[in-house]
Amino acid sequence: MDNWQTPLALLVVTVTVALLVRSVWKKRRKPGSGCGGDCGCPTTDLKERLKK
Repeated sequence: MDNWQTPLALLVVTVTVALLVRSVWKKRRKPGSGCGGDCGCPTTDLKERLKK
């Protein structure tokens, strides 16, 4: 095979994408990972006041 770089580059890209998708999927399915920072999620204090 004269051009060995193309299949190697495709393999590297495929593995990288697979690892990124796997890490995102694991974070998404982790229990208790509801709000992650400045997304505007209501605080516990606000939730308690709304219940009253």
